[in-house]
Amino acid sequence: MIILLSMFCLPIFSQEIDIGEPETQTLKIRQWDMFLSLHTNGIGVGARIEKIKSIKLQHGFDMEWTFYRHFKEQRLNNFVLGKKNYFFLLRGGYGCTRILNTRPYNGGVEFGYFFYGGFSLGVSIPVFVNVYYIYYNSNGQAVMDIKTEQYTEETYIDMIESKAPFFSGIKKIKFHPGLYAKTGFSFDFSSNDNFVLKMDMGVAVDVYALPVEKMMYAPKQYVLLTGFLTLHLGKRKSIHDL
Repeated sequence: MIILLSMFCLPIFSQEIDIGEPETQTLKIRQWDMFLSLHTNGIGVGARIEKIKSIKLQHGFDMEWTFYRHFKEQRLNNFVLGKKNYFFLLRGGYGCTRILNTRPYNGGVEFGYFFYGGFSLGVSIPVFVNVYYIYYNSNGQAVMDIKTEQYTEETYIDMIESKAPFFSGIKKIKFHPGLYAKTGFSFDFSSNDNFVLKMDMGVAVDVYALPVEKMMYAPKQYVLLTGFLTLHLGKRKSIHDL
């Protein structure tokens, strides 16, 4: 992953301000933003901090938390039938954005492409349910009660009373270390150079050493592939702000 990032970024680290585009020259040196991401399997939030190398190049760090659901999930009375685990992604990486079309002073949209990659940590939390069970008291009478247990293939559907609280399975949490990469196109709509209003569109892939199991009777997954649309809001700092 580090080698691929280096091969991608090094050829454009040497780019300087184009002499033929004086109207787009700027003294911006860094920017940061918070973002909301909608992807094909859920939703995520994150932050990005970038150093502006030139008007054609930005590079920096990317952090993200993402909730991931299986495409076969179907909710029934506040319960997803067959769902074994809640699954979340924590990503942290490095990358760069290459600007292809800079925005002149009279307005417009800045356009480019990006590539980010790094470490991904998947988190699985088992689903627990409240189930009916019958026992006999000291008088020999049958008594029905409710207990909380992990939802598995052996759980009888007719015995489920409701879904247990989310944190019921926190003691059986599992971690899935891995790597991720995401790439796509970036559109900067900012009308003010001091603010960031940007939209990214692309694809992301996560690869794990330990497989992820989200649904019963569905194959375990070592690779997760998603498409995403991300909205960035933040600020830029110029050399005059120092």
